[in-house]
Amino acid sequence: MKTIIAGLSVFFTILTGIPEVKAQQINISNDSLKVAEPIQKIERSPKKASIYAALFPGLGQIYNKKYWKLPIVYGGYAGLIYVLGWNNNNYKDFFQGYRIIAQYTSVALMKTEERAFLDNLIKNPSISLDNPTTFKYISTQLKSGKDFYRRNRDLTVIGIAALHVLSIIDASVDANLFDFDISDDLSLRIEPMPVNLGNQNLIMGFNLAINF
Repeated sequence: MKTIIAGLSVFFTILTGIPEVKAQQINISNDSLKVAEPIQKIERSPKKASIYAALFPGLGQIYNKKYWKLPIVYGGYAGLIYVLGWNNNNYKDFFQGYRIIAQYTSVALMKTEERAFLDNLIKNPSISLDNPTTFKYISTQLKSGKDFYRRNRDLTVIGIAALHVLSIIDASVDANLFDFDISDDLSLRIEPMPVNLGNQNLIMGFNLAINF
């Protein structure tokens, strides 16, 4: 009996010796937990890009932030405009020269300023308009030159229009692909693969796998 009482006493002592466990409130600062804000994608409107490119050359590329394309666009316009002016000036000169020479059958009937214009246009001392054969040859050459430069002038105008259309298309495509995301994990793997033709014959082929 004494042994049982002693055991109970020890058990009671152990229970009473355990410190009281109290629930503690943990305060968490509001600044310690931040909600990740969604990343806003910058988008571009293909319609706006096309309108801007149509209104003024290069404006669509500026809208899409493709500044490196501006030298290409403006360089193309500058080159074509220069060629247009050069062909147009030559066309005017040859047209005027042919208009003058087509009115006469010989140089003797020409006015002084008309003869001076033709001499300045030909710029070749070895060619004399006083020679009837040369006179006819010069008339043919002036007509050919007039047609040549007119054709080149018209083709240059078409080239400028085509460049303008291409710049509009380029701006629209860039706007469509502006927020297109390509993963850094883009990979390509090619490995051999047996192919069953259905007649119990196997041939060796290739399996192409693209991961993105």
